[in-house]
Amino acid sequence: MATSNGKTAFFTMEDAKASFNLFCCVCGIGSLAMPSNYARAGPFYASIALAFMIFANTYATLKLSKVMLVAPSSVRTYGDLGEWALGKWGRFFTVVSQMGVCLLVPCAFLVLGSTLLEVLFPDCFSQTVWIIFMALMVIPVCLIPTLKESAGMAFAGCMGTIVADIIAVVVLQYNMRGHGSIPSPDITAHQVLTCFGNLALAYGAAIVVPDLQREHSQPQRMPRVVVITILFISGFFVAIALAGYTAGGCQLSGNILYSIVSTCTFPSLSRRS
Repeated sequence: MATSNGKTAFFTMEDAKASFNLFCCVCGIGSLAMPSNYARAGPFYASIALAFMIFANTYATLKLSKVMLVAPSSVRTYGDLGEWALGKWGRFFTVVSQMGVCLLVPCAFLVLGSTLLEVLFPDCFSQTVWIIFMALMVIPVCLIPTLKESAGMAFAGCMGTIVADIIAVVVLQYNMRGHGSIPSPDITAHQVLTCFGNLALAYGAAIVVPDLQREHSQPQRMPRVVVITILFISGFFVAIALAGYTAGGCQLSGNILYSIVSTCTFPSLSRRS
């Protein structure tokens, strides 16, 4: 889109729509574990891990967007891109890797969600029942064929997570006010590796970039959109991580939502500080 003086706009409305779609697809439940990364690995190692993942994901997504600019119009999906770059073996490895992601990531989310529901609603159902219930609830969502049709679901999930993050951080900061300095963790290699695993779960923009780029009327603008969006999401992750860690230190659990649960977990946290 050109302005009246002939210069192109830095960020158009179409750019904003693509950026918002990307934001909704990436910013999700992984943000709830950001403070726990600092609680496990400490601020030094957690900051290194977060900086590395920010760089790696921003760089990889940017390069993917640039490759899509030179790819033929027949390349519309992640699998198409693999075949165009490396032939049928490229498609095979791309599809297999994405099948692995599609299998393992929902398993992780079902376990995380069932654990959270078991704490939020104690003495209701077992974790196994919660997993089955959640799986049945997401089946209709899984049957939505295109990214555009699932935009509402992505928006609801993203906004719900952001609201949960903000509420949990506010409650945590409020309940921990007036306490002394936060305790530091006893760092082990396992805790640092777990930090990297949580961050890998939080990011995952690559698979939606081809679809978003093909839908854009000016695809040459997408690299800028991708970089700005990923950096903005990363800034949100950093803010949530620091806000949670500065309140509770190494006492934080794996999910920041546990800070708002009225169980022995959170009161004991404040007593130990």
